[in-house]
Amino acid sequence: MSFEKLSIRDFIEKVADNSPTPGGGAVSALVGALAASLVEMVANLTLSRADYSDWHAEMEKVVSLMKEKRLALLEGIDLDVKAFDEVMAAYKLPKNTVEEKEKRSQLIQEALKKAARVPYESCRHMKEILKGALSVTEWGNVNAISDAVSAAELATSAFYSAKANVLINLKLIKDEGFKEYMFHELKTFTGEVEGALRSVRQLATQRTGLEF
Repeated sequence: MSFEKLSIRDFIEKVADNSPTPGGGAVSALVGALAASLVEMVANLTLSRADYSDWHAEMEKVVSLMKEKRLALLEGIDLDVKAFDEVMAAYKLPKNTVEEKEKRSQLIQEALKKAARVPYESCRHMKEILKGALSVTEWGNVNAISDAVSAAELATSAFYSAKANVLINLKLIKDEGFKEYMFHELKTFTGEVEGALRSVRQLATQRTGLEF
């Protein structure tokens, strides 16, 4: 089943049922795709206005990047489900002999790394979506600025959701070098995401006089 091709209602019903997939990683990917779509919309609404012509080149770059991000994140919905299923399959492998135990342990660790990488990629995409939100907040059509703020807030929430799914897998991974790299990356991403969100709120307040 391709979860990204389900209707919104059917996807929500699948999340709510008694199966562990689609779970938080898939949901965060969907929310991130929606955030990217909002940024893309604001950029397109800016491109349609001649009085914003000085910023059309920037908006075209934003449109291209956000399309790339939303498509990647939609693909990430199914990738996240597949990665989780592979972890569960590895845990169900036989462990009756020493060889079976060793093989099972190795495959579990490989599956956990894959399950961590998928939401990690989502985190990386969210960081870029927030940069796009910052651009459209600063230079985009002011009439759609609330959508830019909404995109930034959604991308931030999706980032933290994806980050949680990275962390829960890292907890079970034994490769200390892999874990150290991922923790460092997540810390860097978190600082960039939080900084971008603060800037979006500040710029939106400056341009509208409203407190975001």
